[in-house]
Amino acid sequence: MIRIILPLAVIAVLLFAPMYNETVTGSEFGKRTDTLTGYDYVGTTIDCWRNQDFSITGKCEPQGDLKGKLIFGAVFISAVAAVLGVLGLLPVIGRLTSAVTTLAGVVVIGAIGYYVLTQMGGDSGPQAVQWGTYLTGGVGLLTTISGMAGMRGR
Repeated sequence: MIRIILPLAVIAVLLFAPMYNETVTGSEFGKRTDTLTGYDYVGTTIDCWRNQDFSITGKCEPQGDLKGKLIFGAVFISAVAAVLGVLGLLPVIGRLTSAVTTLAGVVVIGAIGYYVLTQMGGDSGPQAVQWGTYLTGGVGLLTTISGMAGMRGR
């Protein structure tokens, strides 16, 4: 059951928790700070997929270049892991779902690690990286541990 809940938690945290504070200048309101979430990077891609346009190029491309693509990859593999986790309740498929859950956790940790490293080097510095980024890394680590425990038969 945990191999279903953790990938869904990764998706929720990635899409809706604050990840980065970006300073915007030159707007009608002067200088202000916008909080970015993962949905700001991959929202258009998810909307395209909901409308059955299964593409990640053109108008459906994630925003933010490689950061957006990695966030979309983390969301996608976590969704696959959650769906396979439901099928993994059957005894025969259990080990396969554990392997995919482990892979999902590793992808999430890698994507968030890249995101943190690139954003800390930005103009706003490390203080602009928000709690949602770190929470995503933690849930990704728990997902990896859960998948590895499942491969042991637990």
